Amino acid sequence: MSSQRCYNKTILIGRLGADPELKTGGKSDYANFSICNSTVDKEGHEEVQWHRIKAFGKQAHLCKDHLRKGDLCCVEGRLDARPYEKNGEKRIANAIILEKLTFLTPKRRSENAAIPGTSEVDAVFSV
Repeated sequence: MSSQRCYNKTILIGRLGADPELKTGGKSDYANFSICNSTVDKEGHEEVQWHRIKAFGKQAHLCKDHLRKGDLCCVEGRLDARPYEKNGEKRIANAIILEKLTFLTPKRRSENAAIPGTSEVDAVFSV
């Protein structure tokens, strides 16, 4: 492998498809949730994409407590690709490991002001 450093950074803006699921126990608590965003192809057809997000530790609890289905947010993190096998077929599960989350849903602003270290404008969680 080359001695040059590589960069793995993903930034997405989208809406939650469901409330985050919190899993406790094991090495660290974690939360899973998905966001969707869309693009328009050359013919004008909308293409919707779903992205799995994983948050760990304190961020997992903050996501569970403050994110809801339909909320608009910006997630920043690194792409994680895990190989697995299903019915004898090799597959890869992609997820974004959350590093920073910004709430973009205006209705959450009053709630965000009560979260330590956030402002009334946006709530940002970073590792």
